[in-house]
Amino acid sequence: MGRKICERALNFVQIMNYKGDVRICGWIIDDVIGSLSCSSMKEIYHSERANKLRERLMNGDYSLCNMNACPCLSMGEMDSHMVEIEEVPEYPEELFLAFENVCNYSCTSCTIHKSMPEKGTEDLKKSYDRIEEQIQELLPHLKKIGANGLGELFCSKRTLKLLQNWKPIAPAEEVSVNLETNGSLFDEEHWKQIENLGQYNLRVAITIMSFDEDTYQYLSGTKLPISRIENNLRFVKGLREKGIINHLQLATVVQESNFRRLPEFTRRCIEEFGADSVRLRPFEPWGNKEAEIEWFADMRNPFHPYYEEYREVMKNDIFRHPKVLDWSGGRDTVNVRDFPYKSFKRSYFKERILTDIALNPEEIMDKLKQHMTPEHQIVIYGIGNVGKVLIKYLLENNIVPAYILDKNKPCSQYKGIKVYDLKEPLPLEKGIDILITPVGEVSKIKNDLRNIEGGGYQGNIILIKDLLTDKGLTEEITGLIAEEESEK
Repeated sequence: MGRKICERALNFVQIMNYKGDVRICGWIIDDVIGSLSCSSMKEIYHSERANKLRERLMNGDYSLCNMNACPCLSMGEMDSHMVEIEEVPEYPEELFLAFENVCNYSCTSCTIHKSMPEKGTEDLKKSYDRIEEQIQELLPHLKKIGANGLGELFCSKRTLKLLQNWKPIAPAEEVSVNLETNGSLFDEEHWKQIENLGQYNLRVAITIMSFDEDTYQYLSGTKLPISRIENNLRFVKGLREKGIINHLQLATVVQESNFRRLPEFTRRCIEEFGADSVRLRPFEPWGNKEAEIEWFADMRNPFHPYYEEYREVMKNDIFRHPKVLDWSGGRDTVNVRDFPYKSFKRSYFKERILTDIALNPEEIMDKLKQHMTPEHQIVIYGIGNVGKVLIKYLLENNIVPAYILDKNKPCSQYKGIKVYDLKEPLPLEKGIDILITPVGEVSKIKNDLRNIEGGGYQGNIILIKDLLTDKGLTEEITGLIAEEESEK
């Protein structure tokens, strides 16, 4: 008899970005097992990293699974998701397409809009072509396919084309499709692009942040009226009633801005829009906003001022309805902590830095020019708000940074400038200086730079505080850096 493992860790893989990174599950902290940029799907699925991850889970160690994100753990349902494994199959059973990372929303609880790749670049086209080429062998053998989850399905042109042309070998009655969307474009016109999927066992999940227009627009980062979503939901309900869609799940991310209306939201999903299930997903701090803003969004924290009110709302009888899936499992957040004052201070400094740059751009540019020669331009570390503003002024002064470094690499190019993460081989010219634009965790950033592959960063390091004209702000940031260093 074989050992047991979570079915998602065995059967599910997702292509999660334009680089072709492949991950198992998505609710595991160390979930990335390889990249289609340099390996085939078969090689990745059977890689040493993937085998080690599966071996850990087969030994019953789920300590690196994210309790906040995984409903199986939170809801105490892991046993029902375990499968026996004698050997790893040749290919995964389910492929989830989420590599385009494009969306027409900018949700406060999502990082995709920040990491959307720039359109029209040759590198992006080559990356997409490579991904499609690598999965061609796998596609016909799949019995399950899904999209999107990391962007908006109906904005993902490459994904839609793959779904349109997908012809699995298995009989239609054995094939399943899972689609995730925000619903804003799920109308008759857009549905026609992939109506071929209606012949399979089709499950659709639509995330709506609220039916209150102001709340919906704020949390979704859109100007679209809520009436458009409601009309689309009625269209989708019609597909469900005709049996074209086999399961309709309506979902939301529970957070400070929408929790008070959750009972009415849930009732409308079931009674008005015909949901087979209503998913209440807990807020997860992905780093899309400042830490103090994300702290306030998560009312499941006992330190939150609305914690008791949230618990009272969740006592409503509607949440005992068999169609309601509370992915939190009734648990408090795993991020139990008091208000993040230090992060708040960093955000405060960032706003003052942006003000100083806006008021004194010429003086700050003059200071930057002292670190550059025609042979060696500067490198910008960090493509956040401060980094983007500095790049704007540099380009206006006909100064093009050599490249941009960002640990999270939200795009391959920014304003025509190449963006690298810290794992890629870098053009480490001697004598080139680097400007660190964040004000927090400076020691960690410096250490990361020293450990870059190829000998580490050899140039001079400039801190944003050293360019500012506001001497008081410079002293305050110096104090923050010293304080953080003393805590290590």
